[in-house]
Amino acid sequence: MTRGVEVESQLGDLRVSRQLDWGARFPGLVQGITLRAPDLDFGSSPRGGWATLQSSAGIPRVACCRQVHGAAVAVYDDSHSSGVKVLGDADAIVTAREGVLLAVTVADCVPVFVVEPVRRLLGLAHAGWRGTAAGIAEATLGAMSRLGAEVASLHVHLGAAICRKCYKVGPEVTAALGVPEGTRHVDLRDHIARSVRALGVDSGRLTASQRCTRCDSGSFYSYRGGDRGQRMCAFLGWSAG
Repeated sequence: MTRGVEVESQLGDLRVSRQLDWGARFPGLVQGITLRAPDLDFGSSPRGGWATLQSSAGIPRVACCRQVHGAAVAVYDDSHSSGVKVLGDADAIVTAREGVLLAVTVADCVPVFVVEPVRRLLGLAHAGWRGTAAGIAEATLGAMSRLGAEVASLHVHLGAAICRKCYKVGPEVTAALGVPEGTRHVDLRDHIARSVRALGVDSGRLTASQRCTRCDSGSFYSYRGGDRGQRMCAFLGWSAG
């Protein structure tokens, strides 16, 4: 795994953090995570947030899911004309479609971005400790394999999330993740990275953000930092045409 450089930039009316290398490497890819903005809510009343995301990304179709901290993966294979489509209870979405923006909400959990550039397949997962323990990243890669991707050809980026120093956990978390008893701090991104490498993801195609949602509370919302009802939105899509 290599350090993934994330930069803040403007996407339409949104300030976002995005993986720097992917912009040049994958023409037509729209990727990133929204930054803290009091008037942009992806929490309990997300309508305004979704509308701003659609217009800023220039992709009128958005696919999201009701996140339940599990390992279910939804497959988007639709052609709804515009608006937001909720695909049910899941924590990841995969698609072979262009012109649709996959979206998950996060506030300390890890957004897992997956790109297969030849067949133009995409996957996006929300990975908290429960989902990580349940295997949401592995399930996402499995779903992409069923769409025709070879795991060795996948590019994976682990986005902004809570860092090890800030993520103090109890015995229920360490037991679920299989880390040594007595461990007090956990790095979810490192745990996910080891899991996907074990499935065959090339280390040279695996990057991780160094940004911490709690350390950098001026840019991000953090559940651990007290932002209980507010979320950022991680997004990934190929622009049509």
